[in-house]
Formats: sequence, C-alpha cells, structure tokens
Amino acid sequence: MSPAGPMRIVISNSMMTWGGGENWSLTAAAGLAGRGHDVILVCRPGSSLEERALAGGGLRVEAIPIRGDFSPRSVFRAASLFARHGTQVACCNLDREVRSLGIAARMEGVVFIRRRGSDYGFKNSLRYRISYSRLVDGVMVNSDSTMNSILSKNRWLPRGKLRRIYNGIDTGRFVPDPEAGARFRASAGLGAGDLVVGIAGSLLPRKRHGVLFEACSGLVGAFPALRLLVAGPAPTARHRMETEEAASRAGVLDRTVFTGPVDDMVGCYNSMDMLCMPSINEGFGYAAAEAMSCGKPVIVSDASSLPEVVGPDGMIFPVDDAAALGGYVSRLAGDPGRRAEAGRRARSRVVEVFSIDRMLDGIEAYFGEMIARRGGGA
Repeated sequence: MSPAGPMRIVISNSMMTWGGGENWSLTAAAGLAGRGHDVILVCRPGSSLEERALAGGGLRVEAIPIRGDFSPRSVFRAASLFARHGTQVACCNLDREVRSLGIAARMEGVVFIRRRGSDYGFKNSLRYRISYSRLVDGVMVNSDSTMNSILSKNRWLPRGKLRRIYNGIDTGRFVPDPEAGARFRASAGLGAGDLVVGIAGSLLPRKRHGVLFEACSGLVGAFPALRLLVAGPAPTARHRMETEEAASRAGVLDRTVFTGPVDDMVGCYNSMDMLCMPSINEGFGYAAAEAMSCGKPVIVSDASSLPEVVGPDGMIFPVDDAAALGGYVSRLAGDPGRRAEAGRRARSRVVEVFSIDRMLDGIEAYFGEMIARRGGGA
C-alpha cells in the first residue's frame, strides 16, 4: 500500500483504437484497483479500451466523449465525476484530455498528471506552454529516452516536473510455454522444425518490416528452415499490400506468414525462436518486453527506448542497418544454446526491471507524493 493509504484515482485514455497507451491504462487501473485503491477508468464510448475493460469485469468504467481539444460538456462531466468520486489524483494519456480533464481537475482541486508514452516532445506553442504550466502538476514518462526527448524539445518544462516509471509486464502471464508455442505454430502453418524469426506490431512504416525482410534475405541459403512470422494488424489494406511487397522485393514472401491481429500473444511469442524489432520509433516496445518475458531472445534497433528494454547486454543494431540485424539473426540461428541462454537472460531482466508490481510501486509512490504535496487532495 502506498504511503498515502488508499487513494481515489481516475485514469483516462480517449483513444478509440488499442495500442501501448491503452495497454498501460488498463493494466495500471486494474492493478491499482487490485491493491485497494478506488479507481475509475475514463474512456471514449465504444472504444477498444472500454470494451476490454468491461469484458474483464471488476473495474469501474466511465465513458466520456472526449473528442476535441476543448469541450465544455466534457469538462463539466469530468468535474462532476471528480466531485462525486472525491478524486485525489487524475492521470491522462492524451493532450486533448489536458484541456478537458485538466480544467476539470483545477476546478475540483484534483492533482493532475499527464502520462507520456511516446518518444517525442510536446508542441512548443503558447497553448501548450500555458496548459502544461497551469493545468499539469507532473508528467510521468515510460523511459529515459522519452524524458530526454521532452527535455530536449521543451526547455520550458522543468526537469523536476518529470518522473520516469517503466511500463509493467505481466510476468505471470507472459511465460515460457513450449506447448502454447507449438499450438500457435500449427495454427499458423509453421512446422516444429522451422526456424521462426518473428516481428510483432501493426504493419506501419515506422516498424520497418522491410529491414527485417532484407536482413533475412541473404540467410535462406545457410538456414533453409528459416521462416518469418509477421504478427499484427494492418491499419489499412494498403499497409498490408506494402508490407507484402517489401517481403517480395527481398525474396522472402514465400517463407513469410502474415497472421493479422493475434489474440493469443503468449502462444505467438512462444512460437518464435527470436523476435526482432527494427522500428525507427517506439513509445516503449511492449512486444520486445513481452517476448523477453516469454524467454525469447530479442534483437532491437537503437531507436527510442528499445535499448533500455533489452539492457546494456542486449542485441542492439543501428536503425535501418539490415546487415547488422542479419548478423545477429545469423548468430542466433546457428546456435540453439546461445538462443536459450539469451532467452533466460531476457526473462530475468523483465522480471527484475519491468514487472507490474514494480510499475505499481512506482505509481503509488508518485501519486502519494503528489497528493501529499497538494495537502491531501480533494
């Protein structure tokens, strides 16, 4: 339990689609509620977050249609919620929430935290400077990389206003499970003897699937069992077509499996012999950390927070350097013992640094500190 005792907390996220920020919002809200805090999750009506939160049960959910940058209706609905709930601290995930829920928080004397999960700074407009100085009590970031990006771009934001708390991974759910991996392989048309190199995430240009395809194109001769597993949704048909074209250009389309959206990510990660993340930008890199928790070796680019996720002893290559990525893949592909040892170290790192309990400890301490600074909150 936090030093402040049970807290009355609101966590908001107004995205309609599902991603890393929504994962964090649901995990944090459920985890804090499980620790005895009075938590309400605020989301958009009909959003993926609302759907998953309600399906999970046991979590109080309030749907508020926060669409634009400022909405008087959203402000007063949030203020009413804060008053009824006796909210002490509210934490939002998007800028449009700052100028809606942030105003409501000021009206009701609520500590207001902006969580930043994307590795780039805020806009430097006067509107942002005013809203972040007048409405935001603190900024919670998910990595040192994100913190440095903000401090570099937004010199008007004091360093003392930022707090780094790493995202948490459910290490009890994401576990090494060969049987789950075998079932997923069978469902995806992959054989038990295939050497599966995986990539997980939406088929977006910033994920750099083409770099992985290029890295593996020259390895087929040495490793004829090599297969590529591309897991994740395509935002549009065009994104799927462009990703397939990149695989075709690299000459690996015939050995690439596109799964589309995946419900069983535990099985998916366990079906891989290694996971690669060649992105040019990541908010945190959930896929890397989840695969590591499943005991899989992970190779990442040196973008954003990915080096922090794999740690100083991790396999890290320069962004867009397909040859360097191919070198790592080749070394792991040819040495099962090295893969196993890298996977063991990867899981140990996640358990030690990125557990949900560690994240919740950090959030509790931070929220409790901010409430105490305010003098007890509402």
